[in-house]
Parts: sequence; structure tokens; C-alpha cells
Amino acid sequence: MANLTLYYGTMETGKTTKLIQDHYNYSRYLIKLILMKPKVDTKGKNTVITRTGENVNVDIIIPKSANLLSKKYFNKYKYAQFILVDEAQFLSKNQINQLWYIAHKYNISVVCYALKSNFKGNLFEGSSQLFARSDEKHELTVNCSCGKSAMFNARRVNGKYIFSGKEVVIDGEHDEIEYIPLCSDCYLNFVLNNKCN
Repeated sequence: MANLTLYYGTMETGKTTKLIQDHYNYSRYLIKLILMKPKVDTKGKNTVITRTGENVNVDIIIPKSANLLSKKYFNKYKYAQFILVDEAQFLSKNQINQLWYIAHKYNISVVCYALKSNFKGNLFEGSSQLFARSDEKHELTVNCSCGKSAMFNARRVNGKYIFSGKEVVIDGEHDEIEYIPLCSDCYLNFVLNNKCN
């Protein structure tokens, strides 16, 4: 039987690189694939793209209000063996539940690639539900600049760490914004400072 599988981590852990490698591997064996991503992820437009420029075309772009069980979407993936979903943290709780349902009702393996938390250290709505519903979870890791394992995604604007602002701001579209993977100690020192009180 098919499962809902989650690969998660901070920025720069290679989630999208893994998706593209998985897409290549499955395609080699003529496995029928559908690639999805949320509409809010405007980086790469109609492609999934890595920081090194590797990319693959997306089959379905998911608006925030989309019902993935509706006929409109079902007709696009009903013959697939695998559904790969990039940036799944941006999906709604209901959409994650729908992906779980698709895996278990229609026997289509669903693999999601997602950030665990936002720049404030809180779970995204989609990530939270993925932790609740995924049959398999695999953490991808990267080191902080100090050498410890990164746990947080810090946002920098013009080189300065910030702790306020909209939850979703896509890097690469705003030159002044970048995301840095940090360990707990560095996140506390560089980002939170006295904000824990």
C-alpha cells in the first residue's frame, strides 16, 4: 500500500535537490509521476528549481483554496503512481489531509518535501499537519556556520537578522532577503537576543 512520506529540514538541506533526484530516478523506470507545488512558491515560476539551477517542470500548481480531491485535480493525478510535492509547508491543513487520503484511498504514493518551521521558529501549518499524518518522516540536515546541526531558519534583511514580518517571503525574489540555517545557540544569540522574555 502507498504511504504519505515527508522529507523535512531547514533551508539548504537539499530538499529540492532530493526531489529532483527522486523525480529522475522514478522517471528512469517509467513510473508515472505528478509533480506539484503551492502557488505561493513563485520561485522558478512553473518549475521546481534548486539553488544550483537544476529544475524540473511542475504538473500542478496548487492555490491555497484548492481541493485536491475535486474532479479538476483528481483527473490530473488519477493514473499516477507517485505524487511529489515541493514546498509542502505552504499547503493548508486540509490539503495535507487530502494528500494523506489520496495515498491511502487511491494507492498513490505521496512524497512531500518541506521546511519544518518558519523564521520565528514556529511550525508552518502544512508542516504541522505533515508531522501528524505522515506515515514516514525523514529529517535532512545541514550544519550551522559554527559546526553544530542547524535547527532554525533565520531571516536576514540587508545582512541583519530580524524576528518580525510576514510568515512567507520568498528568497531570491527580494535581493535584500536571505535565509540562514542556524543551530539553537546561534539562533538564540543572533536572532532572539532578549526576545524570549
